Amino acid sequence: MIYRIEAWISLAGERVLAGEMVCEIESDGRGRGAFRYAPNYLTKPGAFALDPISLPLHDDEFDVGPPGIFGVFEDSLPDDWGRKLLVRKNSIRRHHQNLPNLLLALGGSGLGALSYTEKDVPADSSSDVSTMYLDNLVKAAEAFERGDDSDIEINLLMGAGSSPGGARPKALVYDEENGTQYLAKFPSIKDDVDVVRIELATMNLAERAGLIVPELRLVKCGSKPVLLVRRFDIIPQGRRHMVSMLTLLKMSGYYQSRYPDVLSVVRKVSDNPQVDSERLYRQMVFNAVIHNTDDHLKNFWMVCDSIEGWRLSKAFDLVPDIGQRGEHVLFFDLDAVYPGKANLIKLGQTWGVSGAAQIVDQVFSAVADWRQEFKACGVTSEDIERFNEIDGYLKR
Repeated sequence: MIYRIEAWISLAGERVLAGEMVCEIESDGRGRGAFRYAPNYLTKPGAFALDPISLPLHDDEFDVGPPGIFGVFEDSLPDDWGRKLLVRKNSIRRHHQNLPNLLLALGGSGLGALSYTEKDVPADSSSDVSTMYLDNLVKAAEAFERGDDSDIEINLLMGAGSSPGGARPKALVYDEENGTQYLAKFPSIKDDVDVVRIELATMNLAERAGLIVPELRLVKCGSKPVLLVRRFDIIPQGRRHMVSMLTLLKMSGYYQSRYPDVLSVVRKVSDNPQVDSERLYRQMVFNAVIHNTDDHLKNFWMVCDSIEGWRLSKAFDLVPDIGQRGEHVLFFDLDAVYPGKANLIKLGQTWGVSGAAQIVDQVFSAVADWRQEFKACGVTSEDIERFNEIDGYLKR
């Protein structure tokens, strides 16, 4: 089946047709496709490449093999949790759950600046739910995880939860008092530790260590904690465009990549490569010493807007090794385990990061109080002891 999809982008607050993609899905599910920028977009003041690596800003037709669409468009789609909600909300049959159909179902309700339609300007389809309904959303998320189709709040979740990525339950919400839009992160019925409070504590440590992180709020819904993370894709001028490092590095499926690979993209794409290189290095050091092994490529993004151009996104999804994985997804250099303080400093010097030793000292000093911060955020002593390897990392 052949799909023709228009990709629209929010550019300085105006929705503009960026280009058109064509995707052919074979009977076996394999796809191939092509994308071409709209002529008017190419001449638009402030226009930029949707993917500066794979889709540079010119009038050629860009071809792509399986899965049939370019990664920058797949970046708009949610993963696991959100994709299940998207499929359920739009009643998409199993054999129609291909990427172009999912993009059309997503429309303009995804994170970032892109919207999708078969023709004409996409309708405003923001479906964020007020924070007034957080209690209902928590109950609905639990019911959805249990597979309880009879829960009356499921429809509320359908309206709020189809955009975010990742495997954990979450939803897009807004605060009616100040109009701020958040990603609400809920506990899961599968949790054996207090993931919500652990993430809050880890993000607080990250901010203290000098990382740039989104604004956070913890609210209680009955006995359940909910973490509200302010969305960084929304700015006063409209929306920021977002592209994952997974896309920019052209990775797919099982991959083995290194922090220096991410650094190479930052230095090639960023409009302030020196500052963003140092920010990436600081985040790598923090991930190492806090033992955040969930440092995969979709937890690093480049964002673009008309004010700052291309920049490394704020740091997010920072937690210690909750899954007891042991090894990091990204290699520090040639190894996926904690390299030690001295080697972290050497790696920064190899990168050419100014003041690498001082950055490492700042991060280590902030993380040294991790037990106190976890306790202050309400993490139980039992959960704290689960991560006692952090003490060992601080000493070597």
